[in-house]
Amino acid sequence: MSNFYKRIKLFIWINGIASWIFYPLLKIKDFRNKKYPECYVKEISKPISVNLSNYFFNGSAYWKNFKNLKSDGLFFAEIPNATIISKGILLDSKNRVILESTIFQTEYLNRLNSNHLVFLKGFLPKKKGANVVSLLNKLDNNYFHWTLESLTRVLLIHEEPFFRDYKILIKDGALPFVKKSLKFLFNVPETNIITKTLGEKLEVKKALVVSFPHIRNVNTRMTNVYMPSVIKRLNELAHKRVNAAKLKFERLPKNFIISRKNAISRRILNEEKLIESLSYLNFEQVVLEELSFEEQVVLFVGAEKIISSHGAGITNIIYAHDPILIEIFPEERSIRDAYYFVQITGALEIEHHLFKHKTQNKKEDMVIGNTMIATFKKIFEASI
Repeated sequence: MSNFYKRIKLFIWINGIASWIFYPLLKIKDFRNKKYPECYVKEISKPISVNLSNYFFNGSAYWKNFKNLKSDGLFFAEIPNATIISKGILLDSKNRVILESTIFQTEYLNRLNSNHLVFLKGFLPKKKGANVVSLLNKLDNNYFHWTLESLTRVLLIHEEPFFRDYKILIKDGALPFVKKSLKFLFNVPETNIITKTLGEKLEVKKALVVSFPHIRNVNTRMTNVYMPSVIKRLNELAHKRVNAAKLKFERLPKNFIISRKNAISRRILNEEKLIESLSYLNFEQVVLEELSFEEQVVLFVGAEKIISSHGAGITNIIYAHDPILIEIFPEERSIRDAYYFVQITGALEIEHHLFKHKTQNKKEDMVIGNTMIATFKKIFEASI
């Protein structure tokens, strides 16, 4: 290991130790567990029930035992004279950490290794702003979490009269889908999107905190459980945008395999054979990263039959109408990862078949055998 990387590793270690030492000194403001006057409740707590009637999986699924789950309600709160540091830690004028800004959990606050910066923020380079909605957090560059936890929060406020008075704060160097999705779904112009680096502090006149529309606790076995009503609303909005813009991409197929041929893991190694076996159903290969965000939305709005190995691309099923989804899941992988897409298909009442499959290597690549291909055919032919 070069001296450069050794120094980087040492810096990260020291940063983590410093953050751990300062954690007990933090003052934390938690809107979920205490009522505050500045907190406006948009929707009170309600039962969360995921419809599994169209979900088919022969294996053990612990989420089938979830009972009596309730949301924490939906809310937003305006924080005057706020400061934003690190990757989204929001501080009020009394230097209290607004816990909702770190995915409402001290676990995610501590993962940022920035607790010491709460007290040392005076040494950070300063930027100033007016009114800001921060979408920065530990998971904001992940397509699934961006969709289910950032776009859904904007969904909760985009029709409010004050929405256009706020700039949206995103990660400096964010992937293209971040800005594209904000523009397409919520008509947010690029001039209303701002960034900051990890090492900067942003001081603003007002910061708007919007609740994450999911729960995660011992009752959910520390699994994120999302509100079906919010998933449905995002789906409806996407369809509305597609129809309003009269978007049609004639080259996009109705039946397709989400290809991971450019990925480094969970590839279907005999993908060409699978496509050939399903050619009579007009199956095609689709590489999602080669499509624009708008094209991906339109692709899934018009989808009828989809096959995919487990991966972030399935997140786009949130924009679908009524397809059949076959998801191939590496049997060596933790089954808890499968639940995230189950919630989307359950909320939208989409037929979803999950098959566990033995992988070929540590990269979780798979070869689909003739027996499984025959099963796929039966599922699709039954819908014709």
